[in-house]
Amino acid sequence: MVARRHVFYLAGFDPIDAAAQHRRFRRESAKFSRIWNLSVEVSDIRAAASIESWEVAASGPNWQTRTRVELLDWQDIVRAEIARPAIVHTARGLVTFADFVFSGTAKRYFELFWPYGLFFLTPYFHVFANIAISATLAIVVAGYVGNSLGALAAFAATFCVSFATLFKWPGDRFHVRRALADWNFARDFMYGHHPQMEARLDEFAARLVAAAQANECEEILLVGHSLGAQMALVVMARAMERDAGLFRHGAKVRLLTVGSTIGKLALHPAGGRLRACAEQVSAADGLSWSEFQARRDSISFFRLDPVTLKKFKGDQTGERPFIRLIGIKDMMMPDNYNRNWFRHMRLHYQFVMGNEKRSVYDFFMFACGPADFVALSRSDAGALDLFGEDGAYHPERVRILP
Repeated sequence: MVARRHVFYLAGFDPIDAAAQHRRFRRESAKFSRIWNLSVEVSDIRAAASIESWEVAASGPNWQTRTRVELLDWQDIVRAEIARPAIVHTARGLVTFADFVFSGTAKRYFELFWPYGLFFLTPYFHVFANIAISATLAIVVAGYVGNSLGALAAFAATFCVSFATLFKWPGDRFHVRRALADWNFARDFMYGHHPQMEARLDEFAARLVAAAQANECEEILLVGHSLGAQMALVVMARAMERDAGLFRHGAKVRLLTVGSTIGKLALHPAGGRLRACAEQVSAADGLSWSEFQARRDSISFFRLDPVTLKKFKGDQTGERPFIRLIGIKDMMMPDNYNRNWFRHMRLHYQFVMGNEKRSVYDFFMFACGPADFVALSRSDAGALDLFGEDGAYHPERVRILP
């Protein structure tokens, strides 16, 4: 049984600040408390030396835990990327599009999980449609101007106004700016052209090492969601390089990747650094790594091994990482799931939100529950195996998958 846990949470390309992350955690933990019949208390957020964290006290009839949730926060970098002018997003986006298409990476997306291929194409569809519509309007307006110089000026002015307007709306409605910034940032990071992010990841690795060396808890859990799953691999690999005895200080170090987009860069010919990190982490003695994948999440990969980059069938239980296939509909009430059927981002975030009913996978059970990470992730029915209707913990019920 785990009584003390330290959770490091590494979000994806998310502009939400620490205060908003804390509010969401507190709100969603209330759902966790309700469906599992538990007591959960979340402290106010604390900030010290640029580290944002909060404490969680959770308990059931025969257990209690205390968890420190610490954000590995890089939303300032995300906000700066998104804030770039529309022309910069577009110009850099076209370069990124050409890179991922002509390198064959986009083709591999469609071969391995076609919904992710569509996710890649979506912002560029908006860009090319925007260009086509703006150019058509500009040609029509220029046709009403007599002299060639005036027609050129009318074309340029109309095109710019139309493009900027469409980029704002409906562009913002479909998160085009954020999506382009995401892909442009990812390409920069892949090629090693983002020194600010490199420095931030070094800082994250140092904080992970410090927690392991302090040995003040039984379990240290690094959670990487979405693009954060890729960053989590880099952080873990750098932490291992900083401290060769990282897994021998007492606290068990765990890695949980959910809604993972590791294949986003690892499938690119230039993604060798990420592939090396995945191999290094998967081969580490003393580290347990589990990944949960869902078919309905089109913003991550499904049935793709993040290390071998090959497809597989069923749960991949005998390999590293240990991969479980789950259903998002099993975590949400039917009416809410149906209402959010086309809200792909909402479904993508269910991995780190409170469930609406008991399920095999529950983010808050990993973060705040008493079960050991290995038992919780590898038991046949996950949390359903281990907890009674009254919230009591039954470790004797663990049924480890082969």
